[in-house]
Amino acid sequence: MIPVSIVGGGIAGLAVAACLDPQRFEVTVVEQRAELPAVGTMLAMWPGAQRALDRIGALDELRAQSVTLDAMRLRDGSGRVLAAPDADLGVLGVSRVDLLRALDAALPASVARRTQRVAAPPAGVDLVIGADGVHSATRRAAWGEGTRARLTPYLAVRGVLNRPPEPGTPGEYWGRGDLFGIGPAVGGRTNWYAAFRSDAGASGIPIAEALAQTAARYSDHAPAVRRVLAAATADTSLAQRV
Repeated sequence: MIPVSIVGGGIAGLAVAACLDPQRFEVTVVEQRAELPAVGTMLAMWPGAQRALDRIGALDELRAQSVTLDAMRLRDGSGRVLAAPDADLGVLGVSRVDLLRALDAALPASVARRTQRVAAPPAGVDLVIGADGVHSATRRAAWGEGTRARLTPYLAVRGVLNRPPEPGTPGEYWGRGDLFGIGPAVGGRTNWYAAFRSDAGASGIPIAEALAQTAARYSDHAPAVRRVLAAATADTSLAQRV
């Protein structure tokens, strides 16, 4: 048996742990959170991702909790359609929370779990897999502070509305230095997201401030975008620097 330590119990860490052959690998997943997150926005699962999920037995459960994203169009900031798929792409939209739960349930019973914040790669194993995200402590410990994540000038803001998308509005709206997305979410809701240049701080950005910045940034964009932002609330939105 080859001892393997996976640092990080998010999407990447759980997916790797579910794929490793339990007859060959003695796997431990080390995650600082004691429980899976309870909130999260939507992710697009393209056919390749669906084949990977099917391989570990997680696809059927997720498909039952998904929405179809085949009606998405690419528009400019004003809402003019630039491109539209001429066939179903087979893309599913799933909640990040549901995806994490499905991956967690797909882990072999032999996988050990440890709740711990990791500052350096675990010792005494043959292989360490650093799946601890953009600010990976594993990466910095192995290759130095020069590999620390660097901030971009972009702010990402996203959220969910408790209503379905307006007909004909789903898709991405691309402007100069910004984009905005509207799509369906599980439960008949709307998933939306934005990314744009911002001088907001590096972390701890108040969501109310981020929403105000977003509304100002997109004030001259398509009416559908402005209506989504007018309905967005702080308790169902997230903001983070990219």
